[in-house]
Amino acid sequence: MVSSISKYSLVSILCLFFCCKSLANLAETSVGLEPFPPLVNEDGTGFVINMLNALEENSSLRFNYQIMTYARAKRELKKQRIDMIGLTPKDQETEEFYQYAQELTWHFDTTVDFYSTSPSNFTFVNLPHKSVGTLIGNAEFFSDLSNIEMDKFIEVSSLKQLIMMMARGRIKVILFERVAMMSTIHDLQKDLNTKVPSVLNSQKIYYQKFKKIPASIAVANTPAGIKLKRQLDKLLANNTSQYFTKIAPYAQLPDQGVIE
Repeated sequence: MVSSISKYSLVSILCLFFCCKSLANLAETSVGLEPFPPLVNEDGTGFVINMLNALEENSSLRFNYQIMTYARAKRELKKQRIDMIGLTPKDQETEEFYQYAQELTWHFDTTVDFYSTSPSNFTFVNLPHKSVGTLIGNAEFFSDLSNIEMDKFIEVSSLKQLIMMMARGRIKVILFERVAMMSTIHDLQKDLNTKVPSVLNSQKIYYQKFKKIPASIAVANTPAGIKLKRQLDKLLANNTSQYFTKIAPYAQLPDQGVIE
């Protein structure tokens, strides 16, 4: 009887072991991403997501993407409710951010511009309160970098909303990344189902380069996060430029001009 019980106990333990091992292998890495078209689109597609998906083929990683504002992504990472966030301004976040987060070695360069329907707004001196638009979670960072007073910024949840606000004269300037801004402007101009203000199609939209900022991905500053960072750094050590060839021409544009 004892032998029989031991036998069945051993079988149960083995089944439990292999079941737990299988579940561990299927554990998902939760990723909070700010919409950054076409790098990260609101529907969960994009060049950065394509790159991460490719990592699944050669590793045990499985990603679960959640599209959210940058402010929420940082908050969720701090509370350890998600494992990764992006895209981050590599090595340029706040001191408080690096207490709970650490960025990957991997990064790529992005260009941040000012946008307006009048180039005279790029002087910034006489811009009124809440006249410089950016996405939620970016105003403090851009204010520090640009020396534009924080009270001149206004944050909203989407680039389309920002562009519509500028077209209707509710804000004077937009400050954000070039590829995301220009591609969104082009999409709005071509989308016949969108009620695009006439100013967006009939007037010129000017841009002026602010600066280049390397973009990366951050994980939690915990033992599990350190382990994940090492794994991702190793996987991303190979050339990843193949995923960004379609946006390379944006980096070659003049430092200022008109969006065609």
